[in-house]
Amino acid sequence: MSFMTLSEHLPADIREVMDAYVGDLRPQPWRIRFLLLIDLLQEKLESGPAAEYRRLLQQWTGIVTAILEHLPPDSSVVECLGLMSISFNDQWRAQALGQIERDPTVLDQLVAICPDWEDIVDTVLEANQRRPIKAGQTRAR
Repeated sequence: MSFMTLSEHLPADIREVMDAYVGDLRPQPWRIRFLLLIDLLQEKLESGPAAEYRRLLQQWTGIVTAILEHLPPDSSVVECLGLMSISFNDQWRAQALGQIERDPTVLDQLVAICPDWEDIVDTVLEANQRRPIKAGQTRAR
């Protein structure tokens, strides 16, 4: 039984953008990937209207999840754990949140790298509660 990935569900134009990001990010270490993805989020939020904040954040979370599908996550790297913890993949999210709960220094490290991290996480959680996306449960026929 195979599972459809989130990236397979993305519209072609968004998939092209995501593929370009994957190509740019592949040679980079996780810290650089994390910072570039945070920059992408900030660009999206600065260029979009405030009313679109949640939708833009959800789009960004989808892009992060799709990128993680192409650049296999490494739960031993703090920045990757952070991205896993906000992804739409239920398994990655649970694994990351479990590790973050067991080692509270992980959150401190993420906030040291990205001071807005806690706000991003809170807003992602709030956006997902309002408009849940169950990408991790989509199955191929």
